[in-house]
Amino acid sequence: MPYFVHAGFLTDDLVSAEDNGSQKKYLGVCRLPGENQKHRRIDIIVVPYDEYACALVYFTGSAHLNRSLRLLAKKSGMSLSEHSLNTGVIRKGNEKVFEGTPLPTPTEESVFRHLGVPYRPPEERDH
Repeated sequence: MPYFVHAGFLTDDLVSAEDNGSQKKYLGVCRLPGENQKHRRIDIIVVPYDEYACALVYFTGSAHLNRSLRLLAKKSGMSLSEHSLNTGVIRKGNEKVFEGTPLPTPTEESVFRHLGVPYRPPEERDH
């Protein structure tokens, strides 16, 4: 048994084994060390290297920023998810009939650049 489980750091498993395509998650609850031993939610997400930048933008952005970036992508004939930024997306109404082609997104900055918006570091993504 891993030390952090045996030591009481992890107290509850919310999702311990999920395979979403090639993305894997652990969602749980941990107890912080110290006098008050507060509990906190802990999410560990493993993504393939080529999805890293889109995942980082998604998981460090506010819900409002994520919705805004996705809408901008949609208006530009693209689609944005935590997995990729695709161009050449074809929609019939709200249904995608062609998923498009993934753009190279090696960095968070490249995601913003492809969308034509100034880069915002994570600490500025809550509004």
